[in-house]
Amino acid sequence: MFKNEIIREAVAEFALDKNFSVEHPAQENLGDYSTNVAMLLAKELGRNPRELAVDLVNKLQENKKLMKQIEKIEPAGPGFINFWVKDEVLIQALNEGLQKGEALGESDFMKGKKVLVEYSSPNIAKSFSVGHLRSTIIGQAIFNLYKHCGSKITNDNHLGDWGTQFGMIIAAIEEDSNFDWSSTDMQKLEEIYVDFNKKIEETPKLRTKAKEAFLRLEKGDESAREIWQKSVEISMKEFEKIYKKLNVNFEHVLGESEYIKIMPEIIEEAKSKNIASIGEEGALIVKFLDKRGKEQMPPAMLVKSDGSTTYFTRDLATIKMRLFNPELKSDLYVYEVGGEQRLHLKQVFAAAKKLWPRETEKTEFVHVAHGLLSLPEGKMSTRKGNTIKLDDLLSRAEEKAVGGLVMSVGAVKYNELKRSPGVDYIFKWDEALSMEGNSAPYLQYVYVRTRGILSKFGNKLEKIVTDKKKFVNEDEKMLARWLTLRFVDGEVMESAARNFAPQQICAYLFETAQKFNGFYERNKVIGVENQSLRLALTVLTGEAIKKGLSILGIETVEKM
Repeated sequence: MFKNEIIREAVAEFALDKNFSVEHPAQENLGDYSTNVAMLLAKELGRNPRELAVDLVNKLQENKKLMKQIEKIEPAGPGFINFWVKDEVLIQALNEGLQKGEALGESDFMKGKKVLVEYSSPNIAKSFSVGHLRSTIIGQAIFNLYKHCGSKITNDNHLGDWGTQFGMIIAAIEEDSNFDWSSTDMQKLEEIYVDFNKKIEETPKLRTKAKEAFLRLEKGDESAREIWQKSVEISMKEFEKIYKKLNVNFEHVLGESEYIKIMPEIIEEAKSKNIASIGEEGALIVKFLDKRGKEQMPPAMLVKSDGSTTYFTRDLATIKMRLFNPELKSDLYVYEVGGEQRLHLKQVFAAAKKLWPRETEKTEFVHVAHGLLSLPEGKMSTRKGNTIKLDDLLSRAEEKAVGGLVMSVGAVKYNELKRSPGVDYIFKWDEALSMEGNSAPYLQYVYVRTRGILSKFGNKLEKIVTDKKKFVNEDEKMLARWLTLRFVDGEVMESAARNFAPQQICAYLFETAQKFNGFYERNKVIGVENQSLRLALTVLTGEAIKKGLSILGIETVEKM
């Protein structure tokens, strides 16, 4: 398999330790790879970058190892150096790609590393809305990416099953002497929460009552615990139905309540290490100061003035369990959480580094922040009862989609994943359920098209003849370059993982589908002299789409 490292090694001989790049040119007709090394060196050497590029090209052409795989090297533009890979090398890479099987498109850059991805994290007693869709689908895709990049990986659904909102539900249910659990479902629990919030607006004193109820819950009050436990059971039953439809699975489902026992020791540890101090109003806070004592970010509250804990306390307890539990301990922790939590998680990660410096010395914490999903009429809010329930979306998608649940779920997932996670967007029914353009159904169509071509041939692929050293036309070469130099050896997968960017997989698959359609419309595949080569391109296109969609959590269909 051709690797661009051979170019990098050859260029490094002249680079004077400069951090040069070897990338694909933006325009495919400018070569397979390009380096900026001449422009980086020119200033230091007092040379014209274009003239230096010409000199470097001459030197690189003397590298026999490099020229066994490179057809030509040329200077370009203000000082770039462009490389074209030989036809026979591309054809060999095509053959190797066909033999990769399940390893097709995979990378090993994370081999020997452990990764934990936290995502979904819905709140108990609140229906799973389309707002939770972002974390769930993006998080699962990131989990899949790292799974196929060589890491030992696990995940955690960090449920929101603790906090003041439960004080509201407890207070509301305790007030209702006729409350009947037998007729209570998720919708009923959500109505209780919404109604109580409306009452708080009219009677602010009720907020104090909710806080008191939550404090009782933390202290183990029997009545409060019973209401909380039943709320959790009802909620989990609905969540499991959603996860089954989305084909999302978790190895660990550890809600905030799992860390209750750890929180007191976190608090004491923060005190003993002089990391926490008493604030003006009696709360226990953690300050973030640099070496000169200047505030780096606002302080975080570890314990409220009434003695109850906060999200900050619980998230620190979560990190401690992950650091000291062998099943959870990892080199990289990825939090797929909404962008509104940026400051909070920055505080949590910084405090963890202060509390456990030795354990976190080589540990990386990454927050993949997804943007805001809103409705045309504004931001969604469970408190105001203004949401689209995810179950309703999936049911409606299934009604509209051709091909049933698999196609409908794929369409909804792809609509989410084709965007950068950090982008805010307005949720629109027509766009979410689109069956055209840059969509999962379009990719499914191209995959099915490749399968149809192969079925005509009998699904038996001849090995590409060894004496075929050249492509017949540019269409063949263009598609072979696109498949072998970007996907087969894991380049696209690695880039998407490193950047926590599933949308890069979507972009690659859409371009692949378009390139194949163009190739197929202009070229006959079966019954021509170079049939085996074109069949190989067809097979690899289909397998690339199938593998890419599987990384996105989307199943392929064999017929449409």
